[in-house]
Amino acid sequence: MENLNFDNDAIVDPRDAEIAELRKQLELSNQRIAHQVEQLDKVGDAIMGVIGHKVEALADSVASREVERALDDYEIEIWDHQDAIGEMIDERLPEGLDDESRADDLKAAVREILAEANVKLELE
Repeated sequence: MENLNFDNDAIVDPRDAEIAELRKQLELSNQRIAHQVEQLDKVGDAIMGVIGHKVEALADSVASREVERALDDYEIEIWDHQDAIGEMIDERLPEGLDDESRADDLKAAVREILAEANVKLELE
């Protein structure tokens, strides 16, 4: 026979109410965080509106400086290989020509070498 005096409250875990309350608190915390993030984005947009042009000018300045450094380094590396470059040019020029013919041949050889050159530019 069934127990008619069954206590329904005995099967309800008292932690269920605590879990429900914690879920509500979590939802409220998430809403507060979302609101704070939105406010922070607005503040960031306002700050960038005021200083954005200065930041862009600074970024351009830094980029230009780094490009100049890279080009200076590249120029130094070219001079390090000056003898090898001269030898490559001399190898392609015929011997025994006058200065004017040699100059034309030199220009043609330089154009040929530069056409085949690979240039690599690194910014640090």
